[in-house]
Amino acid sequence: MKQTGVRAGRGLAVLGLAAVVWAVTQANLWALLAAIGGFLAATGLAFAPLVRVWLAERPATRPSDFEHTIDLLRRAHGARAGWVVGLEEGDIEVKAQDDTSHDMLRRGAAVAQLASVDGRAHVVHEPEGTYVGVGDFPFGAALLLARSDATSDDSEAVAEDLRRLVASLLLAQRQETTEQPSQLVAKQLAAIVGGAQTLEGIAKAGAALAQQFVQRGVVIALQGIGPATGEARIVAVSTAADSRLEGLSLAPDAPAMRAIAGRMPVVSQGREDVLGSALSDRRRQDRAGTAYPLLDGHFAIGVLVMMGPPLPADTQLADQLQRLAMELGARLAAARAVHEAEQRAVSDPLTGLRNRREFDRAVQRHAAGKPVAMATLIYCDLDYFKKLNDTLGHAAGDAALRHVARILEGAVRDKDLVARIGGEEFAIWMPHAPLESGLEVAARIRATVESGAWRWGGEEYPLTISCGVASYPDTVTQVENLRSTADAALYRAKQSGRNRVEKAIAAG
Repeated sequence: MKQTGVRAGRGLAVLGLAAVVWAVTQANLWALLAAIGGFLAATGLAFAPLVRVWLAERPATRPSDFEHTIDLLRRAHGARAGWVVGLEEGDIEVKAQDDTSHDMLRRGAAVAQLASVDGRAHVVHEPEGTYVGVGDFPFGAALLLARSDATSDDSEAVAEDLRRLVASLLLAQRQETTEQPSQLVAKQLAAIVGGAQTLEGIAKAGAALAQQFVQRGVVIALQGIGPATGEARIVAVSTAADSRLEGLSLAPDAPAMRAIAGRMPVVSQGREDVLGSALSDRRRQDRAGTAYPLLDGHFAIGVLVMMGPPLPADTQLADQLQRLAMELGARLAAARAVHEAEQRAVSDPLTGLRNRREFDRAVQRHAAGKPVAMATLIYCDLDYFKKLNDTLGHAAGDAALRHVARILEGAVRDKDLVARIGGEEFAIWMPHAPLESGLEVAARIRATVESGAWRWGGEEYPLTISCGVASYPDTVTQVENLRSTADAALYRAKQSGRNRVEKAIAAG
């Protein structure tokens, strides 16, 4: 039908042109001017729609500045150089300093090319650093990390960010002009999420896509993933935002929290920090932002925050961001349900710390290592807890336990495990730590609990804690004996007057 219409149109055009030529040869000058005028009028009427169609087929701006993006990733990971290959405009190469040799640059480009062909992640350790590359034909991306002995965790973190960049390259090349805007955003999110199923993975993918849309820093915060009721914690920070924000909690009166409560977008006003002064040294231009609620049906589960001044209303970018927030809400709600189920299996529901089962599993995993590495165990027990419960009630006892749990978490390293193993009993598992480190941590915990103010019903009540510290191989010859030895040390601390730290006696 379409081809028939085209042929009919061409036939009419030829007949019309023949009629004009005959009329001009038969008439005077005024007829000639009339014919020319009619022709120009018809051309003008037809030309405007054609220009509109021609412009519509060409984006007004480039979808994404990939050179800027790979350079942001390079800086975020402290890399020496970065590469993107497969672009029609030519390959991209960014570097930190001029001391990067030609051989390094050539090797990094080769890693990116190889990844673009086979679609696998490549990690290559060389004296000058560690090359990490990922790809999906025809695109590839790579970074050269400064350390030649980069850990598998570091390499995987880089690979994850590079995968999102490659997904963005594929999206930018895809022609989907016939899709509805909502369908297009959903497909873009699905493509950049890839195989990510975890709450953190989906949130990071959403932040990366939002940054691709607006070319600004983006953070995502979710409710219900921290131990405090009603708390919203930042779970994803895009590469253009301040990385120190990750893991921080939003202030209760922050504009972002108002967006969650009201289920409506909120823009920070004046010198107001959209995140509620999450970082005290942030500059004014880093405080402004727009918070879009993440909705699961009628319930707000979190917020997507775009840093900087608000977008003009009724623009394509503003619409894209709103649609992305809608898509993310449902995905993150499902992922959070899985996350909460997993946490219930390994966490203490009252304090949010690991439970006894997870603590025992960590000790057993360490003991199964060959050779077995050093490790330190601290047992802690809140003093006179039964008296506190009997005097103030169980609600006060629960609040005191949560207060102490936060102190324990703040005293240890990220790789240490803090668990609640009984009513008022806690354990701190410190793999690859010597006895001296355990004694320092226990002393710091004891002092903080004693000096830290704990209030109930508007009044301040004193709290103290006793600790026993054991270590392998300093005090025991087998890791499995750490628990009984640390428990014996804790018993001596209790018998010696409480509010003290006791070191385990070395087994003979």
